[in-house]
Amino acid sequence: MLPAAALAQRPATGLCDRSKLAGRGYVECLENALRDSDRAVTEANSKAQVAIDARSDLAGTQRTRWKNTLKEAHGLFVRNFECQNVAPYEGGNRIGAFEERLACLIDKNLLRLEELRRRYDAQ
Repeated sequence: MLPAAALAQRPATGLCDRSKLAGRGYVECLENALRDSDRAVTEANSKAQVAIDARSDLAGTQRTRWKNTLKEAHGLFVRNFECQNVAPYEGGNRIGAFEERLACLIDKNLLRLEELRRRYDAQ
């Protein structure tokens, strides 16, 4: 189980506060936050592809290779495996396995979104 301090600092906690939402309302908040963060990561990844295309200082083959490897890296994004198989054990009694998986996916998405925006100015 993760220490309480680590769980309190999670990005998902800032979006969905279990102490303020009861039962199904908390799960619905997590589901909505996951849907929104999935959409945001997909959009940032698309904007990163556009930013690479805009690089006139690179040869076309370099841009193509960069875009292809970014696409491959995005496909290898480990959130699903880790959140499906590891995260449910980390919540302990504080949070259910399903809820922990959702929170993990949101956390990973928000971190990936921040990274893509920082690296590619994909606002």
